[in-house]
Amino acid sequence: MAIDKVLKIEGSSITWTCKQIVKMIDKETISFKNIVQRSFVWERHRMSELIWSIIMGYPIPPIYAERGESDNDKVKIYDVMDGQQRNTTIYKYLKDEFALTELKPIPYLDEDGNECTVDISGKKFSELEEELQDIIKDATITVKYFDNLEQYQKAEMFRRLNNGKPLSAKNRTLASAKNIEELLDIGSHELFEEMLTEKSRANKNQAVIVVKAWTMMNREVEDISFASKDFNPQIEEIEITDEEKVELVNVFDYIVNVHDELKENKEKDVAKKLYTETHLISLIPYVKVAIENDISESMFAEYLINFFKTENDSDVYAEYMEACSNAIARNASIVARHEALGKSYKEFFKENSENILTTTL
Repeated sequence: MAIDKVLKIEGSSITWTCKQIVKMIDKETISFKNIVQRSFVWERHRMSELIWSIIMGYPIPPIYAERGESDNDKVKIYDVMDGQQRNTTIYKYLKDEFALTELKPIPYLDEDGNECTVDISGKKFSELEEELQDIIKDATITVKYFDNLEQYQKAEMFRRLNNGKPLSAKNRTLASAKNIEELLDIGSHELFEEMLTEKSRANKNQAVIVVKAWTMMNREVEDISFASKDFNPQIEEIEITDEEKVELVNVFDYIVNVHDELKENKEKDVAKKLYTETHLISLIPYVKVAIENDISESMFAEYLINFFKTENDSDVYAEYMEACSNAIARNASIVARHEALGKSYKEFFKENSENILTTTL
């Protein structure tokens, strides 16, 4: 067998100074939106140790990034695949956003050649001696970047860069998902801006919720399980059609409007429940039915108020809440929640509007 050329990925290397990193983050030419990048998690002691290492000249691991272009095709954007913790630490320290924890003193030679030390513990960047500030600002970090990576290459890069690091099953799964860009595109809906924290969105939790919502709308409930061993392969392989995407967006639009109705009616507790993942995902099929039957958002809000009101002591509500507290990802709990909501939904709309519920649940 003759090997003419190995089809390896091609990368290049450059260096950034710490001062340059700050400017690039401010200009958004360094991005942390790469689908395989985790959110910022370092605690202050680890951040402080990095600053100490930079001052002392110890090697800092390279940053890995995918290079692309901005919308106007004039500015290069470096989407960080590995190195967010280092970049963010440098940015935060030079912006005076934290003080260092207890660290070893920094040794130096004075004008007479005598060896001395300076204590930097507890100091913000602006409180350091000017010479130390300059050392940090001018320190360089190697950046290895790649152009035009395929999704499978990004996933493999993520796996190898994080080899030995404790990663969640969700992070590994999302990195391997064939259509993660599409899931994140759908997950950019305003629903998730309101429902999830910034950290949760950075962890791509919206992509998982999108897949769960799609599943509730397109699979028989008896076949649904959100347990990792059953659900993770679905995240990796899911393909959402254009028609299904439109349907998802319509459902999310409706939910946002219902949430607004609840807030206007000063039903904050019920609004909070609607934006709780277990409740929201369980309600998805009934939102779909409500849209199909032209049920207004205000009437659906009334249904939720009726169901979730604190004095609700019905057996159906008790069944539902029990299925929300025990093994919530298992099929049995999903089915129990679905059936309880089905009973309450039909009963409410039967009492409140003749013939409004025409679609079979």
